[in-house]
Amino acid sequence: MFGILGLIIVVGGIATLARGRGANPVLVGAIAVAGYSLIEFGGFYFQNFLPEEDRVFVTVAAWAWIAVVAGFVRFVVGAGRPKPDGKWSCSNCNYLNNASHVICEACQQPWRAREAAAGQ
Repeated sequence: MFGILGLIIVVGGIATLARGRGANPVLVGAIAVAGYSLIEFGGFYFQNFLPEEDRVFVTVAAWAWIAVVAGFVRFVVGAGRPKPDGKWSCSNCNYLNNASHVICEACQQPWRAREAAAGQ
């Protein structure tokens, strides 16, 4: 029960980060959930062949997959785009965005360095 609740919360955070980095949040969330499900429930089949003390490794591997997807979104997606130094306001809609976002969450306009320099 708590595992599923934790998965929903974590995948929601990954999807929010993906949207801010310019990726499709539905696709990234689906990849995270599909990989978790395949490892967790597919590994459940093979748990019968493992000693009882080693069965925790399937759950650890499933959560490691979620960490890999989150790391990919954070460090690879949007890596070639210019990045803000801190929180930034969109010049189009004045929405305050997080420093990790390179695209405005409200209007999907990319961050531009010249706009940041003109606003100071």
